[in-house]
Amino acid sequence: MIRTRPVSSGSRVGKWLSTAVPACAVAAGVSLALEFGFRERLLAPVWFECVQLFAVAIYAAWRVESVWSASNRVAAIKDCWIDWFLLVAAAVFLVVWYEVWSTPVLKLSAIYVAAIQGILVIRLVIGAARLNLLLSQTGVHPARLVVLTFVALIFLGTCLLSLPRATRVDLSQPVGFSVPRHVLNCAFTATSATCVTGLAVYDTGRDFTLFGQAVLLVLMQAGGLGIMIFGSAFGLLVQRQLSLRQSLVVQDTISHRTLGDIRTMVVFIVVFTFVAEAVGACMSYPMWVGVESWWERAFYSVFHSVSAFCNAGFALQGDSLVGYQRAWQVYGCIMPLIVFGGLGFPVLYDVTRRAKSAFSGRRTRGVGVTFEPKRGRSMRLSLHTKLVLISSAVLVVVPAMLFVLFESFGPTAAAASSRQIGAEAMAGSSLGGRVLDGLFLAVTCRTAGFNTVAMDVESLSGASRFLACVLMFIGGSPASTAGGVKTIGVTILALGVWALLRGRERVDVMGRTIPNMLVWRAGVLVIVMFGLTGSVTLALLFTEQAPIREVLFEAVSACGTVGLSTGLTPDLTVPGRVVIMAAMFAGRLGPLSLLIALGGRTSRLRYDYPVEHVGIG
Repeated sequence: MIRTRPVSSGSRVGKWLSTAVPACAVAAGVSLALEFGFRERLLAPVWFECVQLFAVAIYAAWRVESVWSASNRVAAIKDCWIDWFLLVAAAVFLVVWYEVWSTPVLKLSAIYVAAIQGILVIRLVIGAARLNLLLSQTGVHPARLVVLTFVALIFLGTCLLSLPRATRVDLSQPVGFSVPRHVLNCAFTATSATCVTGLAVYDTGRDFTLFGQAVLLVLMQAGGLGIMIFGSAFGLLVQRQLSLRQSLVVQDTISHRTLGDIRTMVVFIVVFTFVAEAVGACMSYPMWVGVESWWERAFYSVFHSVSAFCNAGFALQGDSLVGYQRAWQVYGCIMPLIVFGGLGFPVLYDVTRRAKSAFSGRRTRGVGVTFEPKRGRSMRLSLHTKLVLISSAVLVVVPAMLFVLFESFGPTAAAASSRQIGAEAMAGSSLGGRVLDGLFLAVTCRTAGFNTVAMDVESLSGASRFLACVLMFIGGSPASTAGGVKTIGVTILALGVWALLRGRERVDVMGRTIPNMLVWRAGVLVIVMFGLTGSVTLALLFTEQAPIREVLFEAVSACGTVGLSTGLTPDLTVPGRVVIMAAMFAGRLGPLSLLIALGGRTSRLRYDYPVEHVGIG
């Protein structure tokens, strides 16, 4: 069904207001940053308030004029219902506040300014999401559009984290403090949060204020879901449908196969994400026993829940989750969130649809609603979902057993028996503790970056570190919040090798044939990822004075956007930090997608060369 858009008369006032709105939005954003981003007042608050009130007045006038000059005023109001809702809600809030609490006029004006500032922040977020969605209609390649949005988000995060109020006062007290180096560190942190990696040069809980930690929370959420998902959600909220090009861009972003149910898929992603994070926050709330105030404990719960589901690995404790390694929430809440975030949204969507088709609610007289298996043929899981679930299960169970084996009989076990290493090492735990630590390590090494045991070279055996590098290189599943070459890529490549060893010309699995193009793509992805990891390792060996075992671990962790570290990250030089930033960016976008975005348009060859065989071994 074609949706009718309101037609404006295009008056001079309307054109002037539409031109002034972006400039006022930028001015309002700068005024908010100057007012709340600095500890010392640069100007009197009244100047910032005047700029913000003027920006809201211009925006309200623009909306009123657009409705007044539209041929279909009802459609015009529906088109910008969010803006009217915000303005009316703020006015009603002020009236109720004044009537119930009899607030003086001066105090009421301060509340009004605070409400206006809240509206400005919401409007800036919605405007940024809408702008990103509108860019998808310009014909820009989807891969390039994703690169541009991530760069813009990292730049914005760097600016916010560089504000004085984002960090503690004592961070700028040391003699060797340098503003350019501080900005670089903030850019490193913003890149790590946006690319959901978790590597950090600053202590997140100690060096950042609540404002800085909130910025990191937003960056993790936006980077984990992807800007296109947020833009599509706002587009569906306002427009009720997406254009064909917007649907194609979102389809490429989430690796979805069917174009017809993109709207349902986007809604499912947003709803499932926020519900999972809310449940995780509620479950983990009792775990933070060392946090005194309830609101601070609630923020801890939300922060770590978002960090776990988005596979970011940022923690507000300097030792990650080592201090909570025996809390049941770590294994019953944090670990499932990591697994769900690493499975990929198409798999979660497919499993949810399969569950709905297998069990349907049927109302019986006098009983209510009961759930019984649905008669007839139920919806089957796709081959993609089956391969992801099987490969993910294997990559959890087998590495967990190997971690327990390596830390029970290796050199670290001997060091633990002679008490040369502490209880924070995996080898220093009991057998039951090593099983739990091995299971959590097998899950977090592929995606998240949280750790419940010490990861330095003295506390973890060389075999366990090498196995961790393999898991970090593999990563999570396609269209998830994780990085790496993805479980499907490794699975398809292994199936291709097995088919070649059996003399088959095609890859058959579970009654289906995988196209040869996918096998080639998986092989190219693994080779490109090897090249990226090798290049980053070589660059770090040139810039850093560190053993290759630490450099290799750091390089694989950055390229796989995992975030585990042996302790090298805070000691990186300036060139080393730039290299790690580039590695995290390339790993989050995917090395193959990044090459496609940086390359030119693809073209089909209209000729063929003669075939000639060569020896390969």
